[in-house]
Amino acid sequence: MNLSKPVLLPGILGLLLAFSLNAPAQWDKKPYTQWSEREATKVLCDSPWAKTQVYTAPNTSFQTGISGSSGVGATRSGRPPDRPVDALHVNFRVRFLSAKPIRQAASRLIEINKKGTGGEELAEVLKNFASGEFLEYIIVAVDVDSEDAGQNVQEAKSLLHRSGTANLKNNTYLEVKGGKKVFLQEFQTPKPDGLGARFIFPRLVDGKPFITPESEEIHFFSELSGSYRLDRRYKTKDMMYEGKFEY
Repeated sequence: MNLSKPVLLPGILGLLLAFSLNAPAQWDKKPYTQWSEREATKVLCDSPWAKTQVYTAPNTSFQTGISGSSGVGATRSGRPPDRPVDALHVNFRVRFLSAKPIRQAASRLIEINKKGTGGEELAEVLKNFASGEFLEYIIVAVDVDSEDAGQNVQEAKSLLHRSGTANLKNNTYLEVKGGKKVFLQEFQTPKPDGLGARFIFPRLVDGKPFITPESEEIHFFSELSGSYRLDRRYKTKDMMYEGKFEY
């Protein structure tokens, strides 16, 4: 897919907060054009190609902890079921935008939201976006949302708008089995399409795919600031879709 041709899509991520993520995995059981709103949302937030990192703030400054720990300051996937009422929670959605299921889920949500009112032009745009191939780049998209309102939420969102390639390229990478890393090639701030900021990495290193199914795990890390570190892991064995390794 040619990155020089932006995909103009309506904002979609505002839809995500209204739906539970406790939907069964359906991406391998029926065509994406038949996914329900809840199923598409799950692909975008909690699937082999998308992970959620939650930052919890008791007051006005974020605290983060080790994944799976308890209490205020824990970083987890999904919304804490017993979250304190006086805490703020901000979700960082970390998705492989270059993976077809993610783009299909985004397209499906727009289609459902528009209910056939977008016309043939929008339908063609969504079809091309969902089916495009990424041969040169790996793109990780990061967006922020929250059910809470406040300074911390705005701070998290504005961080993605203020960041740039220069300050992220040395502390943002993809890592695979054996500790091999490929560092950020380009960072793009969030666009009006609602898909979030783009972290772009080369797909080929020395003429060969940097990531293969044999990589076992993909580790995405980015130190956005001294307080915000994105740290998500993806199992390659789970990233097969329609008989193809999608990332």
